Amino acid sequence: MKKKFTDLAGYCPDEASDIGIRIRLLAGELYSLGTAVDWLKRQSFAQTANGQELEYRAQERGLQRKEPVRAHGTLTFSRESSIWFNLPVEAGTVCSTTGKNPVRYVTTEDAVLKADTLSVEVPAQAEKGGVSGNTEAGTVTVAVTLPTGIQAVTNESAFVGGEDRESDDALRSRLLQSCGSASNGANTAYYRDYALACGGVNSVSVVPRANGTGTVALYLGGRGCAPSDTIVKKISEGLNAEREICTQITVAAAETVPVAVTAAVKAPAGTDSAEVRAACESAVQNYFCRLAVAEQVVPSALNASLFSTGMIGSCTLQTGTESIGRNQLAVCGDLTVTVSQEVSP
Repeated sequence: MKKKFTDLAGYCPDEASDIGIRIRLLAGELYSLGTAVDWLKRQSFAQTANGQELEYRAQERGLQRKEPVRAHGTLTFSRESSIWFNLPVEAGTVCSTTGKNPVRYVTTEDAVLKADTLSVEVPAQAEKGGVSGNTEAGTVTVAVTLPTGIQAVTNESAFVGGEDRESDDALRSRLLQSCGSASNGANTAYYRDYALACGGVNSVSVVPRANGTGTVALYLGGRGCAPSDTIVKKISEGLNAEREICTQITVAAAETVPVAVTAAVKAPAGTDSAEVRAACESAVQNYFCRLAVAEQVVPSALNASLFSTGMIGSCTLQTGTESIGRNQLAVCGDLTVTVSQEVSP
């Protein structure tokens, strides 16, 4: 702009002059206007929109961003010796993990440790939603509100199913998938979109005519696990309330099929073997978390996940040969990672 003025006027304006100041102000406003136009262009399309604007694009297709989902599991309350009377364990009993940032869990049903018994299992869920609620077996050992007469608590199985608020990438993927296959209230796309709109459901297998003409079966999968009974019941009730005449809809959690994985990896000399092992185990678990219902385990893709850690030079991989059916979800079974270091030249 300054050069153009110089060419037309025959002299270069001084930066402290009135014209020089006006030119700089005008250039700044034009830049801001161009930036605003570029932002508007990005937010106008599902492929490039983000944040609140992406939610607006999703609402045009009847989709909403999923809120955080609480992890679910069971807590075992116990005593070292039995007593002659019943001990109640009320719903709302709070327990937690240990460490600097403990995660709290709350029982969801009333239960009773019966006389002459040593333990009772009680359904529970994380106090807050998010992946932080997913924890291994034996880690919930602190009773915050210890029921009278109960001496210990633990989780004999892992808490699973916890998910963070849906990310832009995940919402965009659902939105584009919805645009690619129009739902008409009766086809496979309708049932799939309805199920995927519920928090805690990451994939679904829709089987038309599962039990003959006029029947539809839905098998739901979560993030590396089956969704909770509460989620399955919610989707089943919602679909059956809106179903077509003479249509029978069955909704169930997908059957989980544990797949054993054994990996022997080599890392560069001098690296921390424990750190490499942890990274490889995390890569394998994340791979299974991304699998959908009825999706087969692909060893080459699993191998690529291991190399994506950037910490290994070679890998020998063995996986189970289980065939995954339309009502099944492959999950990580026994996982063994052995690390050796490459010999320096």
